[in-house]
Amino acid sequence: MLRGAAFSAKTRLGIDFAAGYQDLWSILRLISKFNSRRSTPNEKAMTQITTEDDSPLSVNLSLLGVAARDLKRLQVVFKIIARHGFGELFLRSAIGKIFFNDVTTEGAGKEQLPAAMRFRKLLEDLGPTYIKFGQIMSMRPDILPASYITALEGLQDQTPSVPFEDIQAVVERGLGKTLTEAFREFEREPLARASIAQTHRAVTHEGVTVVVKVQRPGIEQTMRGDLSLLFMLAKALELGIEEMRLIAPAEFVVEFERALLSELDFTEELANLEKARSLLDPTQQVVAPKPFMELSCRTVMTMEYFAGRSLRHVVPGSAEAKHAVTQLLNSLLKQVFIDGFFHGDPHSGNILINDKGEVCLIDFGLVGTLRDDQRADLVTLVIALMAKDAATITRVFLRMGTPLKRVNLVELRGDVTRILNEYVNVDSFRDLKSRELADEFVDAAQRYQIKLASEYSLLMKAGLTIEGLVRSLYPNVDAMSIAKPFIKQLMAERFSPKGMLNDSMSQLMGLPDLLKQLPGQLDQILHDSQSGNLQIRSLTPNLDLLPQTVHHLGSRLALSAFATSMTFAAIIFLAIPERETFHLWLIALSILAAVSSWWILLVWHFVQSGRPYRANALLQFFRR
Repeated sequence: MLRGAAFSAKTRLGIDFAAGYQDLWSILRLISKFNSRRSTPNEKAMTQITTEDDSPLSVNLSLLGVAARDLKRLQVVFKIIARHGFGELFLRSAIGKIFFNDVTTEGAGKEQLPAAMRFRKLLEDLGPTYIKFGQIMSMRPDILPASYITALEGLQDQTPSVPFEDIQAVVERGLGKTLTEAFREFEREPLARASIAQTHRAVTHEGVTVVVKVQRPGIEQTMRGDLSLLFMLAKALELGIEEMRLIAPAEFVVEFERALLSELDFTEELANLEKARSLLDPTQQVVAPKPFMELSCRTVMTMEYFAGRSLRHVVPGSAEAKHAVTQLLNSLLKQVFIDGFFHGDPHSGNILINDKGEVCLIDFGLVGTLRDDQRADLVTLVIALMAKDAATITRVFLRMGTPLKRVNLVELRGDVTRILNEYVNVDSFRDLKSRELADEFVDAAQRYQIKLASEYSLLMKAGLTIEGLVRSLYPNVDAMSIAKPFIKQLMAERFSPKGMLNDSMSQLMGLPDLLKQLPGQLDQILHDSQSGNLQIRSLTPNLDLLPQTVHHLGSRLALSAFATSMTFAAIIFLAIPERETFHLWLIALSILAAVSSWWILLVWHFVQSGRPYRANALLQFFRR
């Protein structure tokens, strides 16, 4: 019945149901699926955010039902947010004023810690999903200030170990065989643990020592529920705070959800590991563990055990440190400039080295990819940085992102020139302030409202992580000598006859279609001009809203006048000494009409703030 309905009329509150109808059916199906989920005992043990009653929720298609359930859970989250001193941010939004007005923020954040540190502690208190969210956010310097990025880099998972019996159940259910059938030996104590999984050492029946990564029981359901709350929090900020719409936190939550759900599927990490191994340079000593596909599934991943130690245990300035840094730089440059496929989280814990000098990269749950044109832009950018060519850097910078408004090229070029003069006039890698240089370009992107592609944000984070390792282990490395062969190779490919011919052919392939469509389009323009149907419209967004604004103001004034008259009528009826049945009915009706009218005006003020509100925005707020 919903599919055939036509919501074409607007209500008196200005809600345009026609704009939101296309989303309605899919939203209700999502709500049905979301309500059908149940909390398992393991899920309740993992999450720190629960409602006061853990009763199961009935499956229904009621938007109000899912809203009330999520808002109840959201209030628990909001109390934790207020305890860390961030409550005022949400109370500024319309949603916060309506639903969280009873939550006090007095005495919150009195420990006088910097805001960035309080934000980190907030995420740690909220639990595993939010810790993971903070770790991903630390890779987005285009969204958060440098102080927040630094604070979030220290986020640590404080999750306890999963009992061995639960780990055994996950392995046996995932592999479809008993633990003894799958492995000859399986250590009960975990090698390491994190928010999503924990690892155990085992031995296959062929005698190969392996590492088994096992997903925590119930973690997917827990994280899906937390993702719903994150989306609601982001939407609350966007709907009520104007400056938050430029940052678009809801879009970032959707991006985080995609990355997190991908990380929960170990088969994707297996595919990443296989691809990384296929791209390894056999002339270098960088390796990746061999996966065992027959002992892996969506929740279990088995890979070769690498007998090495973390880079954090390497002596800085030693020959071993120089060797490790050289191997890492060669690997990263090849991944970025040649392969277009790079490790997204190369911190010291994910890089091991053994006594043979082999450097092993582990944990390919987060990887980045670059298209051919993006790799070409990076090469051009590096060459322009070395030549201090501000004009070329400006053009490449604009291609690397999406301008959200008109960009003054003269001003942007001036800022690029200033950045080059301040940060690129150095003689060695030790003197290059890479983080400050990256922060300056990110600030420029925010100032000119240029939305950088997410691939570059991840690449920037990975590059700065490697740079930190290089500075701590062997800062005197000649990075340019290592990078030159890769840049020369790419430049030779770009300007080779074959490369130039391929570029020319790709441009020429679209020319016939363009020439074919051009006469018809010109004929249409000339016909419209001759018949008087060619219209030129000026864009005046504020004036376009004037009729609707006047209509809403008139409706409010009429409702206010009615509410006032009913209020005075109730006062007059109450003053009459005779209290017959007829008078009592008049008193009750006038009080009911007055209270209802004032309540409608109050809700109207907070939800709409004088602007027409479309139903699709409301449906997006409760999209799960």
